[in-house]
Amino acid sequence: MPRRNRFWPENFDVRLAALLIGVTLSTLDASALQLALPSIAAGFHTNAAAVQGAASLYLIGSALAFLPLSGLAGRIGTVRIYRISLLAFSVVSLLLALSPNLTTLLVLRFVQGIAGAGVIGLVPGLAAATFKERKGWALGMVSASVAAGTLTGPPIGGLMVDAFGWRSIFYINLPLGVVALLLSGNLGELPGVGLRESLRRVIAAPAFLLALLATVLFYAQSFGTNLLWPFYLEANGMTPSRVGFFMLLPPIMLLFLGPWAGKLSDRKGFDRVSWLGSVVLALSSLVQGVTGRVALGLAGIGFGRALFQAANNAAVLAQAPEETEAVASGFLSIARVSGQALGSIIAGSMWGTLEHQGAKHAFLVSNLVLGSLAVLAGVMIKGRRKISTVNGNREVE
Repeated sequence: MPRRNRFWPENFDVRLAALLIGVTLSTLDASALQLALPSIAAGFHTNAAAVQGAASLYLIGSALAFLPLSGLAGRIGTVRIYRISLLAFSVVSLLLALSPNLTTLLVLRFVQGIAGAGVIGLVPGLAAATFKERKGWALGMVSASVAAGTLTGPPIGGLMVDAFGWRSIFYINLPLGVVALLLSGNLGELPGVGLRESLRRVIAAPAFLLALLATVLFYAQSFGTNLLWPFYLEANGMTPSRVGFFMLLPPIMLLFLGPWAGKLSDRKGFDRVSWLGSVVLALSSLVQGVTGRVALGLAGIGFGRALFQAANNAAVLAQAPEETEAVASGFLSIARVSGQALGSIIAGSMWGTLEHQGAKHAFLVSNLVLGSLAVLAGVMIKGRRKISTVNGNREVE
């Protein structure tokens, strides 16, 4: 049983706080940095192209580290790697705040990306392992925390930069990292057999691979739609500030509905709820494409994301072969990044090719294509459910 602290409410679980603070730490850092890039450029007397590496090198470091760190976690302990990553993330944040030049800052951001992979890449698996009977709910809380970090990062970053300068945004990470580290001692451990053996096992697990593919398709649809909205709305005369305000709706819905949807998936089945989410996403893309009414799409896609995300993540981890859960958690992060990249390419290419025929036409065709990705995600879910039923795995039904 987790240790209780007399300063917390009786029903407060410090293990959940350790995970939610960790995932908020990484998303808050990424979204706050965007507001600081112009000030960093001015501070180092350079241009936007040069400082953009502060964001891209972090992503590259994370992408390269997801699998190696998750494989290492399976060998020496997932909780240990998570705690070391939290400590490293916090220490590097302090060094970033003290960076004497841009080169140092860029190198440190790459290193921080590696540490971030040990945080964001392991949180889903740790949440599922720590709350085995409430996986969907725990992963719904994780999704809500991602949304919270994404929402609060820009205003917090802007306030910090205005009041204290760009270096101050890196100090935000210090108290969060220390608190998460102090609370993380009693997390559930993920079994693992090392990277090579885990890869051999997951490649031979078709239900798991279908679950991962559904994840890629989901993020492609979501990220592609996020890219599409500003182009369409601004083409119809909406100002960037109003576009940004409108686009707050889906993450706000995920923030409030994510835990509820996760709890629903615990009762009704991960596959049922994630499949329903794929249907809602596909219909929302179709409706907003045909009608041109983005408000309908924003609300529908926000609801569909809440239904899909936690339930599908829980299904991925449930379908992972025995003793590969640590690597499976890393694969979830790779699927997310791959889907976002795919969605960006698809939506950007579609809009660039079709916009000369009119914004409404480009919006319609692009939505049909992105909606088809949600349909394919639903097909993947049906396929993995059929395989799991044949194999006698009722956990995701």
